[in-house]
Amino acid sequence: MKDEEEIAILAVFIIFVLPLLIKMAFWSFTMNSNSPEKNIEKATELITDAAIPWWLGIFEWLAGLPRIIGAGLIIVLIYFLKWIGEIK
Repeated sequence: MKDEEEIAILAVFIIFVLPLLIKMAFWSFTMNSNSPEKNIEKATELITDAAIPWWLGIFEWLAGLPRIIGAGLIIVLIYFLKWIGEIK
């Protein structure tokens, strides 16, 4: 069971966290060639992406589904988040 949990955590990292890290690296490499206003705007977007939990967008999408399906999937997502240790 521990191996399955580690694989799930790795999958979440690859799908949701790694793209943000790549965006931050790209922004830091191109920061000198952009205007300060554009840098501030991009930095604000990156900070917002980093501050908002990755699973919030999934909750919003599931809330748009029909009640029974959306509610069931939200419950499954909550148990998954507890299982990988994202929420307590």
